[in-house]
Amino acid sequence: MQTQSQGWLSISTEGFAAMNAARPPEHLVKELVQNALDSFADEQPGQITLRYGLLGDQFHVSCSDNGSGIEELADLRVVYLTHKTDSHLKRGRFGRGFKEALCIAEQARVASGHQQLEFLRENGERVSRQASLPVAVNGTQVHMQMPWPAEIAAQLDDYFSRFLVPIGVELNINGRQALPRQIEHVISTNLSTEVYDPGSQSWKKPSRRTAIHLVPTVGHEQPTIYEMGIPVAALDWNVPFHCNVQQRVPMNPNRDAVASGYPLKLHVACLPTLLEEMDASTVKDDWVGTAGRRCDTAVQQQILKRAFGENIARSVPRMGARHFDEDARDLGVQVVSTAQASGGFREMLKLHVPSAQEVVRRDELSKAEQAGDDGFSVQTAVRLADDRLGLIEKQGGCERGQHCLDFAVWFCQHLVDSGPVQQQGVSGQLTRNPDGSRSLYAHWSATNMLTLAIDQACFWQEPLGAESLKILIHEAAHAMNMHHGYEFRVEVERLAGVAASVMFQRGGEIRDLFPGLCTPMAATGGPSDQLSTEQLSTGSVAG
Repeated sequence: MQTQSQGWLSISTEGFAAMNAARPPEHLVKELVQNALDSFADEQPGQITLRYGLLGDQFHVSCSDNGSGIEELADLRVVYLTHKTDSHLKRGRFGRGFKEALCIAEQARVASGHQQLEFLRENGERVSRQASLPVAVNGTQVHMQMPWPAEIAAQLDDYFSRFLVPIGVELNINGRQALPRQIEHVISTNLSTEVYDPGSQSWKKPSRRTAIHLVPTVGHEQPTIYEMGIPVAALDWNVPFHCNVQQRVPMNPNRDAVASGYPLKLHVACLPTLLEEMDASTVKDDWVGTAGRRCDTAVQQQILKRAFGENIARSVPRMGARHFDEDARDLGVQVVSTAQASGGFREMLKLHVPSAQEVVRRDELSKAEQAGDDGFSVQTAVRLADDRLGLIEKQGGCERGQHCLDFAVWFCQHLVDSGPVQQQGVSGQLTRNPDGSRSLYAHWSATNMLTLAIDQACFWQEPLGAESLKILIHEAAHAMNMHHGYEFRVEVERLAGVAASVMFQRGGEIRDLFPGLCTPMAATGGPSDQLSTEQLSTGSVAG
């Protein structure tokens, strides 16, 4: 004997109910409203009436709409079967939302068109009964009796109060109309979504152009990710906006958690728009750093500006006696410690913000160039008799000042002449630190003009001392390399050897040309004899 049955599998209603028993009641009722929303044609004015609460001793839920209705009510009994044309602009998927709520119900009734399908319990058995209706039902009407206590009504109130009613839809909940929320911003972007591919019989996650509606939160609402008006999952950011995505959101099968990495995509898409409304404390939140490093350069720079200000520098470790962080703060720069910043901010700071050392060096170079432009001779100071002459007097007077400058030029000329390329002759002048910081020692111009700061004692108190010679060697190296790169460092090393040779082999010549410089002068000052008119006119004492 042979028997034949239709299909291969049957679904146990009790087993399916056990799978969904732990789902929150609001998520099951949401499935009914979701189906109603998906039943509306484009541009159709939709109307949904949702009621829930106790009728007598039983908790009842009803949902009716004026949508497209259901052609075959009998198909509601088949799990995973749906006749909807799939689209990433529809909320429902898998053909199981209604069935998940149904399997929990004590009894239910669905009416659409001239059909009515009842789900009943008779003698302890689950049965269904389909009948024809004399008067057609517009859209779909669903009524369920649920095994829930009365307090579930408050839980549903809270949940559906957070619904974002789509434009063109009227949602009436227990006699109260749910009002649309204001949309503060609309952001156009590409986001991954979910679409069923009948060819491969699998779900795909393509990227589609869509809109994100940023809707202000109300009261103590938690910012939430929405799928076309339906709350899906909490959104981890510190700005008072919900994120309502106008297409399917990739989710788990229970549709209560979004796919991994999806919230970050929302952060990246929304951050440029939200920045204008964020203060310094808000913009420093970790999510901003994580999303910011995936934004373009302009957005990253705006993030750093709003978080830390415009005049900023990255902290650097102390280098010997030099603490560049403190030097930068003295310049009015806010120093940011990257060690205390989150990963995203740390990357952006390193990419767009100079270090404290770079800021200080840049300032020193700028001041040096300015000092070079403001250079003056001993003769000029004598002629004008201004405060610059007073500085020269403090360093031993005009004669000694000119002798020291002449030695520096003579010494640097020998260093420059030792190079492989014939250079322009070295000349010299004086300058001073204009801001009282005394950070500038010397400057070398592209025309081989050596400028020495009159307020740096090493050149005038001990012109043949180690500190003075070290600086002169450094400056002379710029004759071949105006930068401070590798070639410059190699040139400094070479000139150090040349300098040693000059000081050793030409010691007698130095004593003859510059007799007063071989003995260090007391730091308190020295003779202030004036130069002769002839000496001033030639600008040289050494000859």
